[in-house]
Amino acid sequence: MSKHIDRVRRAIEFECPDVIPMDLVDVPYLYDAYGTLDPETVKLPRGAEGFDSAWCTYHWRLEDRGANQQGHTIRIDEWGCTQAVPRDPTTGYTIVERPDLSTVAKVRGHPWPHPADSEPFFRKRQAVIHRHYPDRFINGFLDPGPCLIAFELLGYEELLVKTLQDPALLREVLARILSYQQGLVPHFKQMGAHMITIIDEIAGTGGLMISPDVFRSELLPLYRQLLQTVHQHGMYTSLLLDGDIGAILPDLLDLPVDVHLFVQPRATGLEAIHESFHGRRAVKLSVDMMDTLVKGTAGEIEAEVARYVELFHTSRGGLIFQALRWHRPEYDPARVQAQLEAMNRYRKGA
Repeated sequence: MSKHIDRVRRAIEFECPDVIPMDLVDVPYLYDAYGTLDPETVKLPRGAEGFDSAWCTYHWRLEDRGANQQGHTIRIDEWGCTQAVPRDPTTGYTIVERPDLSTVAKVRGHPWPHPADSEPFFRKRQAVIHRHYPDRFINGFLDPGPCLIAFELLGYEELLVKTLQDPALLREVLARILSYQQGLVPHFKQMGAHMITIIDEIAGTGGLMISPDVFRSELLPLYRQLLQTVHQHGMYTSLLLDGDIGAILPDLLDLPVDVHLFVQPRATGLEAIHESFHGRRAVKLSVDMMDTLVKGTAGEIEAEVARYVELFHTSRGGLIFQALRWHRPEYDPARVQAQLEAMNRYRKGA
């Protein structure tokens, strides 16, 4: 086992890693910025050369449909949603047309995708990993997760309305998404993933978009099934729920999650995260992507990383750094550099 893979494993399992591991998003040959970037052109951020864990994200299969009158790339995804990629470099894509899923009958009659159709993606990534990253911990990502796909299919407002007025339809949609994503799990395993992270959205910075009771009745069982499938295939599990999820942190302890990822930790609050997970679950943290990484000074970035170490690192492990640069948006290079320098102060000898 390589030192990188072992380091991440030890951090997750509280088995005394030699240094705090670093997980990197924009990895050359793997990162494609929601299908808007050629992975062959991606370069490592300076200071991230010794990263331990690489993101490898499955978004969707896309069919190019040319461009619209505004010059935006038009494409259709495997779910039947038409996407536009704006020229605006701060935006990954927007949904401009959705399938008609207004009734249970239409949901049942919709041409839902099949996991086998994803095989070319995973074969290609398997070859990249074998060639470039055989010694790194491979962090497979399901992004978008089940709720984000449901939002794309129905629209935010319509989905929230269905949650209250037509939960049967919402369950039909979520069941099909779950089935598909469970079918992707063995492909991740064959590709070489050591962990699968689910990225989903059920909250904004002001709190949950649904009630905690609806989360517990409708979504908690869904996440449990998907996470259990990952464990059944011998991989670690990780979960990222954006926004302020403080109201459901205790519920997350009932899920089979190995690593909780926060890229907006200020939204939920470091103290709340600490109270729920410190010493009990591994936590992966980025410099806050909605706050400090956008407008913080080098000193503020350094202080935030130091606070993470103070609150979440133990003598046995339990903390992983999440390094961000990204594209669409791409963060200010000076702040990205300050982030990596701050993290590397705790990675001497890595």
